Formats: sequence, structure tokens, C-alpha cells
Amino acid sequence: MNKTLTITASNRNRWQPGTDISNWFETSIEAQTNKDFEVLIADGGSDNYEDLVRYCQERTGSIKFRIVQCKIGKPFERAKLNNVGIRNSRTPYILCSDVDMFFASNFVQTILDNVEPNVFLEARTMYWKPQLTSMIYDGTIDPINDLDSARRGRIKKRTSAGGCECTHIDSWSKVRAFDERYIGWGSEDQDLLIRVERAGIRVKWLCESREEIMIFHQHHAKDDVEYDLECQERNKKILEKLKRSTYFRVNPNGWGGKE
Repeated sequence: MNKTLTITASNRNRWQPGTDISNWFETSIEAQTNKDFEVLIADGGSDNYEDLVRYCQERTGSIKFRIVQCKIGKPFERAKLNNVGIRNSRTPYILCSDVDMFFASNFVQTILDNVEPNVFLEARTMYWKPQLTSMIYDGTIDPINDLDSARRGRIKKRTSAGGCECTHIDSWSKVRAFDERYIGWGSEDQDLLIRVERAGIRVKWLCESREEIMIFHQHHAKDDVEYDLECQERNKKILEKLKRSTYFRVNPNGWGGKE
């Protein structure tokens, strides 16, 4: 059966089926009230890639998981891997997120109720703190059946909403998706939002209040904080150049591993 939406998530060594963080990502996917979607993992060269391929093939859940790989170098390239996911999707609508998220059970339904051609959806993300994350993992809090108890944490600013970016493939193609000059993570989501608005695509925000939050970032240790900060400083310089310009299309030589 053809699906309407793809949730694509970038990954390199973060998605480890059987661990708490991956179990809750998948549990929230399976708990969706609307099943008209599939999940596509855009892998950047994980050590367990072959195991993930087999896992996707043998997985018996109600939601189909696929995985594609584009090996990258040392720095994690979230922008490029998001583009790989977009280019390998087979649905009219594509949503970019991450493999360390947790989604409320009405998340996909809300996305499909609000997305349409020439509309770009963003959703505010709540960051779970370490103590709350631990309480979810040990069973003290059940975010599936009592989401209000898990709506505690830091809400990400409107200008940086990397947990959810959703639009039609035509709109992704119009702006040529994420700018692949961004290395690591940071600023690539702000850049995209600016260019989408410049392209005349209407931006619509979801989850504006704490009571409406539907997407949550699970706490985890940072892999290399010093290197992350270096990438973020470099990325800020690219973003400042964008703000002084008027363009909205990027990646002139192709994007997502394709011309």
C-alpha cells in the first residue's frame, strides 16, 4: 500500500535497537494513531549498519522501516543525511527528524491534518532532562498513556526546530533542501527556515504551547562536545552570510547524493 508520509531520520551509531533510547523512539512510532507513513533511516556509516539492514528486513511492527546509507567522513553531516533521506523517500510528504526523538501518539495525525502543498510545517520540540528521561526508562513515567506527565523540559526556540521539518517533495526540491555546507549540527535548520520563507512557501508552526507539545528529544550524552562547538561556530558564519543575501536555492551541484 502506498503511504502519504515518510519520517526520515539521520543516524550514525545512535540507532541501537534494544537500547532505551531506540526502544522509545520505535515505541512512539508504533503507537501512532495514523499508520499512513513509513520510516526511513539515513545512515552516515554506522558500525552496526549491516545489523540495522537485517533488523529493518526482519522487523515485525506495524510500521515499515527502511534504511539507506551514505558514508560520510569524521564530522556528522546532519544536513546532508537529511537530504539523503528526502531523496530516497517514496511519498509525497517527507518529514525530517532524528532517531533520538519520542513522538506523541497523535503526532502523525496532526502532521497530516496540517500539511499541504506549498506549506512547510515546523513543530516546537521539548528537551527531556536527564532525571525525567531516567524516570521514563525505569517505568516510573509512561509517556504513551500519560503524556502530560512527560511534558516537562526545555522547549526549543522557534528559530531552531530541528526535530520536525515537513513539506511536500516539490517544496523540498524548490529550495534544494538543506544546505550541505553545514557540518555537524547547528544552524542548518535556521538556514532552511529562512530560505523556505524566501521561496514563498508558507510556514506553519505547531506545538506552540507546552500543553500542545508532541515531539520530545530524549536526553543522551554528547559524543564530542568540543568538536560540536567548533562545527557550530563555523556554521554560524555560513548562516550570517545567508542573512545578508537574497537566495533561497542551495547545493548547485546536486543534493542528497544525487545530481
